[in-house]
Amino acid sequence: MNALNTKLKQYFNFSDFRPGQEEIVQAIVDGQDVVALMPTGGGKSLCYQLPALATQKVTLVISPLIALMKDQVDSLKARGLNAVLINSSISLDEVKSAVKEIESGKTHIIYMAPEGLKNKYLNDLFAKITLDIVAVDEAHCVSEWGHDFRPHYRLIKDFIASLKTRPSVTAFTATATPEVRDDIIKNLGLIKPQVFVRGFDRPNLKFFVRSDLKKKAREHEILRLVKSMNGSGIVYALSRKETEKISDFLNAENIRAVAYHAGLLPEERKKVQEKFMENRFKVIVATIAFGMGVDKADIRFVIHSGMPSSMEGYYQEAGRAGRDGEISYCVLLHSRADVGLRHFFIRKSKEEMTKQGKNIAEINRIANTQYEKLEAISNYVESKICRRQTILSYFADPDVSRIRENNGCNNCDICLNYKWEEVTENVKENKKSLSVFQSLSNTVMETVNMYKEGKTIEQISKIRSLGVTTIFQHLTRWYVEDDGALPVEEFVTPEQEKQILQAMSEAEDYTKLSPIKVKLPDDISYEQIRLVMAKIQKVKLW
Repeated sequence: MNALNTKLKQYFNFSDFRPGQEEIVQAIVDGQDVVALMPTGGGKSLCYQLPALATQKVTLVISPLIALMKDQVDSLKARGLNAVLINSSISLDEVKSAVKEIESGKTHIIYMAPEGLKNKYLNDLFAKITLDIVAVDEAHCVSEWGHDFRPHYRLIKDFIASLKTRPSVTAFTATATPEVRDDIIKNLGLIKPQVFVRGFDRPNLKFFVRSDLKKKAREHEILRLVKSMNGSGIVYALSRKETEKISDFLNAENIRAVAYHAGLLPEERKKVQEKFMENRFKVIVATIAFGMGVDKADIRFVIHSGMPSSMEGYYQEAGRAGRDGEISYCVLLHSRADVGLRHFFIRKSKEEMTKQGKNIAEINRIANTQYEKLEAISNYVESKICRRQTILSYFADPDVSRIRENNGCNNCDICLNYKWEEVTENVKENKKSLSVFQSLSNTVMETVNMYKEGKTIEQISKIRSLGVTTIFQHLTRWYVEDDGALPVEEFVTPEQEKQILQAMSEAEDYTKLSPIKVKLPDDISYEQIRLVMAKIQKVKLW
């Protein structure tokens, strides 16, 4: 075992790197500038966390969303590792405390948003100590050619130039065309960077497109798909109004759904995110305001109710499915009205840029780029060739040659020759299901191994970015399907088990959770009911 593998085992308890991680980590440890293009779920956060921990070098991680950074800090702390988050949501005393941790050498990883680069306390700190590594997450945000340009990302280059000693700079993104890669290198001021393209392909994702749906039919197709699939998922809509409408429609059909958009108050958005993480909702219906800050690994499906503005945007949003490596579905439901709506958005964007005082040449350049991106996603919808091949071709991914040689991916609607059934308002559950294959997989066993090591359910949940409910489900499956040594009595007292058994005997359908739960006190959870049901199943009492 080499030195990096030893550190990987020491800090993260992983025996092996994921494909593409080790060479990126080694380049960062060696002090080189790096551009790394890794798919969502490819383990990019470890690529900048491990060098900081292994070398004890002070590392600043710049990321666009507080929730995403908080998840990573919590995950590190759950492993017994130190990291701090400095942002506008914490008090001045908390900022000072974090700075002291860094000055004392207790902490080597600092998370912050680019807007905070002018923070006085941080500037004073970096005048005293040496900042060794700057890791820029979601680096495509620095490029106007990217799908999610953030002006504050342009502060990073000047911030780096202002430091007494130049750190090594690493840039990470999951979606970037060759033009955006060049922009990242230029706008961050990278010096002879090593460029790693790990590939965009996500073999566990299945891509489906259904075009030319009318609005009402699209709602009913969403319902059919959601009812046919296990687990929780995201439905993306094009407007706030549409998220509310779809959410109300699903709830009326007994699907637990909630809307999420930028119009919600911060506290409301936080509550929705937390409940979704815990699988309290089967579906979150969202605008593009949702996703980047939510690190939920077991999303089983992403459905787009409407065409996104670009291939980059679509692949990033669809890529939120199946980050645990399990089979998941990405379905785009298209209407003829979508293109017209996108043209309207571009015209509104031009009007806004005019009001901001941008010159005509710049406005036309940006608008033409938007039109080109719209044409690319339109071609994806209308294409008669393998969906995966179209995606990989767009990103100039070398893996596209493998797909061509194999005459497709055999994992999308085109390659599977999938025949969509006629949409009706009478939706029956599990009719022609896009069901997810269930097996005791690596993601379940990763949970099991952590449990065997003595970690609590809550610690595993934080480390794996999965809900507590999901961790319980993993352990319950292990208990039943693999004869796992799960001590049920640690989670369910004899009195609670007696109450659950009594409720089961009185329920109309004792194989389903809800009819049992309504007969029990609030302090008995669904997870405890599942465990008792699993115990009965294991001893073959039914």
